[in-house]
Amino acid sequence: MATFYFTLRVTPTSSNRHADEVEGALASCWVCDDDPQIALTRGCLIIEQYDWDIIDVEDPPVVTTEENFIGKDIGLENYKIAQEYGISMVFGGWAKDRKSSYGPVKLERSDSYNLNTYLSEIKNLSKKGRCLHYDAGGRCSKIINAHSIQKQGALSLIAGEGEVYAISRNFSDIVRSPRTATFTKQGINTVSTFRGFCEDHDNELFEPIDKYMFSSTKQQILLYAYRSLCRELFVKENALALWESCYERHKNHNCLKDTFNNLRVATEFGLKNLLLHKDKLDSCLKIQSYPEIKYVIFCTNQQPSVVFSGLFYPDFDFLGRPLQDLSDHSRNLDLLTFCFVPMDKGWGILFAWHIESSDTCVPFMQSLASRICEDNCIGDHLFRMVISCCENLAIQPTWWESLKKKEREDITNAACHDGADMLSPIKYDYLAKGLENISEWHFENAITDME
Repeated sequence: MATFYFTLRVTPTSSNRHADEVEGALASCWVCDDDPQIALTRGCLIIEQYDWDIIDVEDPPVVTTEENFIGKDIGLENYKIAQEYGISMVFGGWAKDRKSSYGPVKLERSDSYNLNTYLSEIKNLSKKGRCLHYDAGGRCSKIINAHSIQKQGALSLIAGEGEVYAISRNFSDIVRSPRTATFTKQGINTVSTFRGFCEDHDNELFEPIDKYMFSSTKQQILLYAYRSLCRELFVKENALALWESCYERHKNHNCLKDTFNNLRVATEFGLKNLLLHKDKLDSCLKIQSYPEIKYVIFCTNQQPSVVFSGLFYPDFDFLGRPLQDLSDHSRNLDLLTFCFVPMDKGWGILFAWHIESSDTCVPFMQSLASRICEDNCIGDHLFRMVISCCENLAIQPTWWESLKKKEREDITNAACHDGADMLSPIKYDYLAKGLENISEWHFENAITDME
């Protein structure tokens, strides 16, 4: 990742607390990114959030190194700050009397937004349980913290002293690493849980997969897919409530209002599609008929190092070819679920989808077959996909701690692919390369009903 330096000519908005004294300023920016245009956009967004209007780009983004700022105290200090936090800025302003400079200017927002409030709201929303069972009703009185990744059949297999590594949601970790994931040790009693089912429905519905070893029955396949979908639906509903709350709170702040509105619209679209897919799976469960569920299972005799449960709307395949445009809100999206499944000997990766998503899911799986024929590195391709497309995962402590520092860094960077940065475009080849020779996953055979 490069460090881009650029300067912007700015002026305070009427909401800026310096508006009465400052006529304008030059904002010097250091931004870490792979793309100069994205770096510029990121800098502009931050500046606008602090109540400054951007008049012009004084100096366009150029790649810099630490050597460029040797002997320049302010420049060197801010370059180092950018290495730690991803971005740094310093303003050189001039007063309205045009006779004196003004500075340094402390960046302050006119609104009350802060990360701690945001994270607290997420936590409060996650505590508000509801039963997502297709037949939810009056008897859904005891909402539980349901595991989306099985505690006994999956998490316990990789835990060390009852703990696994999972992505942290703690305030201090997010502040310390705002643009990368942070994996911390967490207890298996809480990892992957969500308050999306009542106790009765959770026990009753998922008994065939929680109490019995996976044997590739269509019922089990559907239940794994359904659990992944319900967990994502729960998260998406909470996210929409959060963005709507943030939008209302900051609707008088143009930049933040637009940001939260964009997040709200995108989340609303994703939620609409999840509800459509849930309706299809609900129908299958109600009549206990499963011919519309398609699947591919990759099986291995190895001991697991990572367990997971996720889903996504495939946008690119393993060859980097486009499958569906996620920004096109005029059409419904095809959905693919993928889960860790424990088996009599070893474990498997289960891909499952409703037949109406086959137009996307079948070519996606075919591209994986092409890559396997090309390089015989199925383990690398599947590991890359799991890390890049699933934040609901847990890692075996002894395996994680045995990795080299560079390997752990590569994993944490890849784990940020799924929606972590709304400014950066999705790379078409994110499933085609990366994270090679880390997992040591090997799969002996595959089971499928895909034609």
